[in-house]
Amino acid sequence: MGIRFLSRTVFITTLLCSTYSLANTDPLIGKWKTVDDRTGHSLADVIISKNQHNVYSAQVIEIRPLSGKEKLTTCQKCTGHLKNQPMIGLTILSGLKKNPEKHNEYIEGKFLDPLSGQYYVSEAHLVQEARYLQVRAQEAGSSNVRLMTWIKVQ
Repeated sequence: MGIRFLSRTVFITTLLCSTYSLANTDPLIGKWKTVDDRTGHSLADVIISKNQHNVYSAQVIEIRPLSGKEKLTTCQKCTGHLKNQPMIGLTILSGLKKNPEKHNEYIEGKFLDPLSGQYYVSEAHLVQEARYLQVRAQEAGSSNVRLMTWIKVQ
């Protein structure tokens, strides 16, 4: 009976610990396949991470060529210190914070379109059980809005 009790205790403890760790996983963190709203093609994979201040950012980890064109390896249209920097490692989404008023919504972000070098104010929303991230990016002071959907890879 002692071994049986111990086995059950270990099983229940393991189950509770794994359930607790699953409940605390952040659905935004991980690898995402970006889908360009203008072409419908996946141009890059990014990793979304969160810093110690609970601010999210997305860095490019893989790039794909536009249909019929060469793979863009540097940010040719970026300005300032990002001009001609490698695409791999480039932060294209920064400053994103969880909206305290709405579940699965993130606000106050800044999106960089490496194809145009343009910056956009952005917000994002997790949908369909956190399998998709809808990124809304708007050019500051303009009605120019981009609506992109990213797909969770892992």
